Amino acid sequence: MSERKVWMVLLALCLGSRLWTAIYYIEDPDSLRFALAMSDYDVAKMQPHFPAYPVFCVLAKSIYWITDRYAVAFAILGGIATFATIYFALALARIRIVEPVGIALVFLLFFNPLIWLMGNRYMPDLTGVALALGSCAFAGAHNRKKVLAACFVAGLMLGVRLSYAPMLLPPLWASLYASRDRMLFVGAGLAGVAVWFAPLLAITGWNDLVVAAQEQTTGHFTEFGGTVATEPDYVLRAVKIFEGLWADGFGLYWPGRHWVTQVAAIALLGALCAVGREVLRDWSGPRAWWWGAAFYLVWIFFFQNVVYKSRHVLPLLPLLAMAPAYAIARIGCSSGRIAQALALCFALCYGYTTLHLVDQHKYGSAIAQVHGYLLSKETENLRVASVPLIKYYLAAQGLKAEYFPIAKGEDLLRLQAILDTTQLTVVGSPIVGRTPVLSRTFYHNPYVNRMWPELTVYEY
Repeated sequence: MSERKVWMVLLALCLGSRLWTAIYYIEDPDSLRFALAMSDYDVAKMQPHFPAYPVFCVLAKSIYWITDRYAVAFAILGGIATFATIYFALALARIRIVEPVGIALVFLLFFNPLIWLMGNRYMPDLTGVALALGSCAFAGAHNRKKVLAACFVAGLMLGVRLSYAPMLLPPLWASLYASRDRMLFVGAGLAGVAVWFAPLLAITGWNDLVVAAQEQTTGHFTEFGGTVATEPDYVLRAVKIFEGLWADGFGLYWPGRHWVTQVAAIALLGALCAVGREVLRDWSGPRAWWWGAAFYLVWIFFFQNVVYKSRHVLPLLPLLAMAPAYAIARIGCSSGRIAQALALCFALCYGYTTLHLVDQHKYGSAIAQVHGYLLSKETENLRVASVPLIKYYLAAQGLKAEYFPIAKGEDLLRLQAILDTTQLTVVGSPIVGRTPVLSRTFYHNPYVNRMWPELTVYEY
């Protein structure tokens, strides 16, 4: 089979697999904002929230216009983004897909649990990873036209996932520093930004866009963004980043997980130990990549919500996957049977873990189950108390109720008074000093989605 046909088969597999595992429910408030943007793109209403992700929304909405199903639209876009991520990861490492290491890297990225899950979520993260890798791959080619493309793609990427920008700074700077056409390259980057910023400005208006930017930026860094300002425990942040890469990113063992993940971790470490020296000798990658990864790692450590959202490690996974890809390829070609057995054992457990997670993903998250439960109990007298974000999730999906947001201590006191005269359903935490008539807890696997893996409904 020719290399071109292999790529075509891979594209078909990416699209087919992501459509097969498409999700037909809203799994969290972040996904809700992008789902609402399919029918009513409005930055002022936070549909989606700033920075508005215009490039991603245009792509998703174009597919939605054809399919009339936003779940299908997001799955198709996720399949394309998965294919592009694999394509540019191979281009970045200058590996052909038909080489043993190319086959190994394709396997690791295709079956990567976090990449697959994010390919089905109603979010722009994986599309942003594909564009970021594309920009890095073009920049590393040291060709004038490709560096122009790298700068243009970087500008486009800012309209998909602004927070990935730190990862692009070292490779783009290296290309600019080595060239005399710096202003031309800067112009290409600005052109990429203009493609999405000009329409966004026309649709939203300057005043509304500035207000949305100020509110979201201030909130992200000082209130709800999970930065060091609100989660200052450095050790916890470091542990959560490692857990995000190790457990969420590669599906490996963490306390409380299935024994298969433990076998996968032992087998992978054994395989790496068997050929680690050869891997380091054969491949280390261009220095600009690792500077980009380091910049991004510092950025998320201080300024992203790594404690509660593992998806922020997503751009690092294609780079980190290259080491085990080289190890597997090396073992498959020349190592002894013990090392080959370890590599095969890892591959089987790795694939099983991912398929198990994506199957669980097709069923409702805890908050989606709560929404369905409350819909079944919907009456004229339904009164619901919860934190504002849960209230937004429920109300935006049409749950008709009288809502009592719990944002501060005074709200709890108000609930105490309400309970004396009426029935109330509380989502999240019980009311101190009151015994509920009924309570029911809903769960989902936290390695499918870190947000609210357990929610209890209390009825008073």
